[in-house]
Amino acid sequence: MRRRQQPGAEAMSRRIVTGVVGGTATVVVAVLATLGYGGRGHGDTTPSAPPPKTAPVTRTTLVDAVHLTGRIGYGAAEPFAGRLTGTLTKVPPPGTVLRRGDAAYRVDDQPVLVLLGDIPAYRDLAVNVKGPDVKQFEENLRALGYRGFTVDTVFDAATAVAVQRWQKKLGLAETGAVELGRVAYVAAPVRVAEQKQRVGEPAAAGTPVLTVTGTTRTVSVELETRQAAVAKVGTRVQVRSAAGRPVEGSMTAVNAAQDEGQRKTVVTVSVADQSALTGDDGDAVDVTVVRAEKKDVLTVPIVALLAVGDGYGVEVFSGGGRRVVPVTVGMFAQGRVEIGAAGLAEGTQVGVAGQ
Repeated sequence: MRRRQQPGAEAMSRRIVTGVVGGTATVVVAVLATLGYGGRGHGDTTPSAPPPKTAPVTRTTLVDAVHLTGRIGYGAAEPFAGRLTGTLTKVPPPGTVLRRGDAAYRVDDQPVLVLLGDIPAYRDLAVNVKGPDVKQFEENLRALGYRGFTVDTVFDAATAVAVQRWQKKLGLAETGAVELGRVAYVAAPVRVAEQKQRVGEPAAAGTPVLTVTGTTRTVSVELETRQAAVAKVGTRVQVRSAAGRPVEGSMTAVNAAQDEGQRKTVVTVSVADQSALTGDDGDAVDVTVVRAEKKDVLTVPIVALLAVGDGYGVEVFSGGGRRVVPVTVGMFAQGRVEIGAAGLAEGTQVGVAGQ
């Protein structure tokens, strides 16, 4: 004979659910044998006792997402070192954008020029010098509007004449040769991040005068070791600032870093729609990584699950009674679980624990 259920046993029989990770949950369910759930068949109905809290079955989109904290910036800063010696007479403030032909700073009141290219300046350029660095310089000279020479790997007399015109415009001695240190190459326009030296200080070869970044705003995210699994180049994310709408972005760089002896992973998130990335440099933003998504599925709170045989079920309340309905489970996310069962419909009330 089945024991009569004691007052309070219903509340004690509720389920305990823990550990939702990566779209899969480890479900630990405690059910008192006095209720006989494991032996009850599908569709059995018991008289109505004072019911526990209930929640409706809902049809929704489940999203398994990780929320990270990032900060708006311009990416990692790199040193901008000089080669000329003398006294610094002008150093641009942080935030200045340096493009092809701009003066990065001035030494003895003469400019050090920014040009675009991948080959660093490593020697003087003058008549009869040959090589790919000559062609790179001539490409820049042509892009700045100078003509009368052929863009090739040879620095000839025609190139020297064009250089003299360039030097005259800049207020430099019209030598027709380019001394080492007069130009510095960057792959693309850069933004001044920090002044490493001030006006009046001595310039020295190899000593950074500035640090620079790219000109496009990005979001930097620092991850601890346990979070590093989500960091993959190409991963799509959503970025949301405190006052802005979600903006689509993607992980474009993943780098290791050390912070006070702790190894961390630093992720750079690029955002195509720069105007939508609201906030100031250094502001915190939410970065959401969607790991899985299920659209238009029936769900219940995870705490509605019961142990039924070797599977799971939910306790349905309808028609003045209650019954346990076995269900198949799918994705776990947002405190809910995808379920399926014949005859179980949106709006059906199911019992929930701890509510």
